[in-house]
Amino acid sequence: MSLSVDLYVPTASWLHALDPRVKLLGVLVGSAAAFLLEGPLALLAYLGALIAILRLGRVPAGRIRWVLRGLLPLTVLILLIQPWFVVAGRELLALGPVRLTTGGIATGLMIAIRANVLALLALLPLFTTRHDDLVRGLVQLGLPYTTGLTVTLALRYIPIAAGLYTTIRQAQEARGLDLSRGGLLTRARSFVPILTALVIASVRLSDQLAMAMAVRALNYGPRTERRTLVMTGRDWLAAAILAAGALALIVLRAAWG
Repeated sequence: MSLSVDLYVPTASWLHALDPRVKLLGVLVGSAAAFLLEGPLALLAYLGALIAILRLGRVPAGRIRWVLRGLLPLTVLILLIQPWFVVAGRELLALGPVRLTTGGIATGLMIAIRANVLALLALLPLFTTRHDDLVRGLVQLGLPYTTGLTVTLALRYIPIAAGLYTTIRQAQEARGLDLSRGGLLTRARSFVPILTALVIASVRLSDQLAMAMAVRALNYGPRTERRTLVMTGRDWLAAAILAAGALALIVLRAAWG
């Protein structure tokens, strides 16, 4: 992976064609739905529907697997730890003062699936929206340009940092670094050269970015826009569907108590 890595998938689809503001509304509504839904099966169905939407939007399966694989350590950690902190349902196992129950397992599953759902939702606009259009969308929602640019750059540079880490690790391993030898503490120390090089490369990258922004006269006077985002009939229809879905979820949640 190189520094040219980008989350954006340059292709044509109905999801790419939507206004960035509609996608941001979708993230907000979808995140609320992830917290309103209860039960592992409901959340698992929601995760499957979200993956289907991304695939219908021509997001490659490899990108989706990359996200889920990156979340795998967190998912496993939640599944191993969270069930012991909820005492509900039938008791399955007792280890001293802690109890493993069916309710705890269900809660752990819900939290783990919810984390994956929220990650895919957060990345959906980045997969399907060009960097400059996302900034325009945030600005037209009322965010100052510098703030919108900062938020977008921070999200965009997450995969770049991952690419830097992969490149540095492969280079160090090619020079004979063995990350699998020894105990946990020894292996943790083996990562010090990688992390040191990663910090240095990140500082250099941020310095280059700052110089690029200065050369482009960022924040030196009023800005002009070559293109302004305009909501089309398709965008308004999608926004109305999202609003109706949010209202239906609230009503159903209130009815279920």
